[in-house]
Amino acid sequence: MVSSTAKRVVLYRFDRQPLEGIVNPAAYLLADGLELITVSGTVHAVPYAEAKALCFVSEFPSADLFQGHKLFERRPRVPGLWTRFTFLDGDQLDGILSHNLLEWPAQGYLLVPPKASASRQKVFVPRDALRKTELRGVVGTPASASKRPKPDQTQIELFD
Repeated sequence: MVSSTAKRVVLYRFDRQPLEGIVNPAAYLLADGLELITVSGTVHAVPYAEAKALCFVSEFPSADLFQGHKLFERRPRVPGLWTRFTFLDGDQLDGILSHNLLEWPAQGYLLVPPKASASRQKVFVPRDALRKTELRGVVGTPASASKRPKPDQTQIELFD
């Protein structure tokens, strides 16, 4: 998610109301927490232990990440690692992680949630917010028939 523009986010915390704000996608992950600017213009540095999830949105909606469609109803079709996260408060959230481990931030996981939309495009989940992670499946792209090598027509058949 490297970009030169600011991204709109909704920060979900364990015991508080969601916080709407804006982050710099290249520098929102600090050594000890998340940095965001609220809609009113104040800068907040929220420790990872207080943050539950940071949801990237295209418009500020009503907070709905943990209201409905938290889990995939069936096996997803998007390529990646289908993972289920269990939070410290018992909530669960499914997501698709990238196959490339180098794209994973050291502080947590960046995933695509179920029913991704304008109000929930990507979600960052800090490692400190999790009780358990479970790999549900590996979803890959199917091998196309055109990529498979064709049998050599000049080869004679010995055992027919």
